[in-house]
Amino acid sequence: MTRFQHWFSTRSPRGQWAAGCAGIVLVVTLCLYGLGVASYFTRPLFVSRPAAATVVFVLPTTAPRPTFAPPTVPPTIALPNSTLPATPTQAPIPTRAPPTETPLTIFDPNGTPVTVTPSVSETPFLQQTQAP
Repeated sequence: MTRFQHWFSTRSPRGQWAAGCAGIVLVVTLCLYGLGVASYFTRPLFVSRPAAATVVFVLPTTAPRPTFAPPTVPPTIALPNSTLPATPTQAPIPTRAPPTETPLTIFDPNGTPVTVTPSVSETPFLQQTQAP
């Protein structure tokens, strides 16, 4: 032990630190290696037992076994309609289709209906530019 102490004390502090780390790695490696070797030899002793015998009883019957065919049509579930009134949060989701042009009936100053089809750029409200 004195040879090791003498060798260790002659090292610089950084060398002592490196030797200590190397010694720790060596000790841990040897421990893990020893555990691996021990389990390599002892594991077959624990696992090599014969499997437990299983007995299957088969009862002969004269009646045929029922066979079940899978359904050809998946079952549908009829859900009841909702009794809640529609609120603005339950409004249908708008589609991405272009807006549908609906004809707009306007009355001229004489009282006869005039049908106008608005375009997308027009506003739906007509403004009167001349006084009657």
